[in-house]
Amino acid sequence: MKNLEPLRGASLPNDLHLLKLTIEQVRRIDEMLDDVGEYGEVHIIVQRGELRYINKVESYRFVDREEGE
Repeated sequence: MKNLEPLRGASLPNDLHLLKLTIEQVRRIDEMLDDVGEYGEVHIIVQRGELRYINKVESYRFVDREEGE
């Protein structure tokens, strides 16, 4: 997804109709996705139809083995 053009500083499309998220929530999720690193996950937790939590999970390679071992 890195090939998508970011909206940084750009105005949002007029036809963008968000049903569950605010624009600030979308921006925060985007920041977390950018910050998650090479290995990681972003979990969006919904309760009673609303965004309640965002969990960021970062993973790190335990053993850096060279191929062929």
